[in-house]
Amino acid sequence: MKITTRLGLAFALLGGTMIAAVGYQLSIVQTVQQINQEISLTSLDAARISVRLLQGAEGVREFSAKYVATGDPGYRLQWEEWEASVEEDLIPLQRTELQGESSRERNAVLGAWRYYREAAGPLRSLTDEAAPEPPAGGGSLSGALLPIAALTPESLAALDETTAALLEFREHTETLIELNEAAVLAMRAESLRAADRARTIAWIAAGLALLIALGTWLFLYLSISNPLRRLTRGTRELARGRFDHRLPVAGGSELSQLAQDFNEMAEQLDELEALKQDFVSHVSHELKGPLAAIQETILVFLEELPGPLTERQRHLLELSEGSSARLSTMIENLLEASRMEAGGREYDPVRHDLEPIVQSVITESEPVTEERALRVSLSLRSPETTLVCDGDRVREVAANLIGNAMKFSPRGGRIRVTIGRCETPPAGVPERWHESLARERGPFLLLSVEDDGPGVPEGHREAVFEKFHQVRRGQRIQGQGVGLGLAICRGVVEAHRGAIWVESAEHGGAIFRVLLPELPSRWEGRDVEERDPQTQGSGTTASMSPSIPGP
Repeated sequence: MKITTRLGLAFALLGGTMIAAVGYQLSIVQTVQQINQEISLTSLDAARISVRLLQGAEGVREFSAKYVATGDPGYRLQWEEWEASVEEDLIPLQRTELQGESSRERNAVLGAWRYYREAAGPLRSLTDEAAPEPPAGGGSLSGALLPIAALTPESLAALDETTAALLEFREHTETLIELNEAAVLAMRAESLRAADRARTIAWIAAGLALLIALGTWLFLYLSISNPLRRLTRGTRELARGRFDHRLPVAGGSELSQLAQDFNEMAEQLDELEALKQDFVSHVSHELKGPLAAIQETILVFLEELPGPLTERQRHLLELSEGSSARLSTMIENLLEASRMEAGGREYDPVRHDLEPIVQSVITESEPVTEERALRVSLSLRSPETTLVCDGDRVREVAANLIGNAMKFSPRGGRIRVTIGRCETPPAGVPERWHESLARERGPFLLLSVEDDGPGVPEGHREAVFEKFHQVRRGQRIQGQGVGLGLAICRGVVEAHRGAIWVESAEHGGAIFRVLLPELPSRWEGRDVEERDPQTQGSGTTASMSPSIPGP
């Protein structure tokens, strides 16, 4: 599945969840709005009407009783006005949409009012018949009131029945008010429950969205970061010259296609590197024969076998001998570098004492140090300097480092060689060595070679260990090689699971450091022989152990 498809599906899932949650929220809000509308348009209207009906019923009862008791037409008029007011309120009450008990109670209110109207008709007729004639000339009726004693039993009975009907009407109206209040409370409770449900769903939706987001992030992280990490590690391996590194190819995503293209590129680089190594090895090997013949011829002339030589002839032959020796060293370095890259170099792990190995290199370099008036000192920071290593290879490393220090130090300069011991790698180890050293157990031996030369610029401190890399400072130094010595040193150190780097000295020179574990992990569990103290400088062992191929 393509990365774009994964992203699209992930965001579609997340978006669908959010849309569903928002849709449900809107439906809950709409439900709450409908409930509130019902409360405002139905129950509250019915409650207001019921309150007015109570007031109207009380007015009807009061003024009907006063009219019956006094016969005052003014009370009769107010009685009828209150009746009209009640009937006006009954019309909207009858139209109001009520449910359940409220609807039945409303019908009871209407029935009670009809019952009142039926009971109030006879009362009105009886009181009209018993009322005195109005005074002549349209005078006031204040003096013509109906005395209570003049009321007939029929009038009193009609009054009682009317009062009972009004009481019944009042009771049903009060019950309707109570039911409306209960309905309002129930609707309010339903609204609160709906709000609670909306809040709960909101939290659930938020939690689901968070889980989906986390799941999406984890899915994308695992499906993208791991291939990218492998690709980054692969490019780093290619940058180090390990062209045999390959990436796993699985699936049909863009990253899988990229891994496949990477493998094809690495394979082509590996083939080119193999061709280059074959070419260098072949040319170097072919050059050794003619060069050996040239050297032998020069030696024959220097020994004056064909005849005596003049001083100028001897001087020119000695210069040719030195040049051929340097050329032989260069060719040997080329062959050595080719063998290291091809993995054909073998190592003989034996327990050695590092101090005699380094001292033998210094002793053999005395002709050069005396010629250039160089001072070479060796100091030990620890009495214990033994380690498991290939003595010849480690001696080669020490010879390269001390030889470089002699080449680049000015005449009369000083070269300081120290051997120390540490339980853990020192703080100055470059980051590129941390991963390999993390797999090694201490203690370690630290060989340092410090010179008084121009030093190594900051930008070249990693590159000087690459093949053919040289720091140009204008004039070429006599005896300077082609830039393979430090590359060979790095290969030997890597085979011993150590580290090699260069630092800047306080006085401006360079300090080359080599960190070697006392027992490299590649040789743990093997039986290693002790080096005979009398043969430590010669590179031979008292009892040879099996050779081990290089990495």
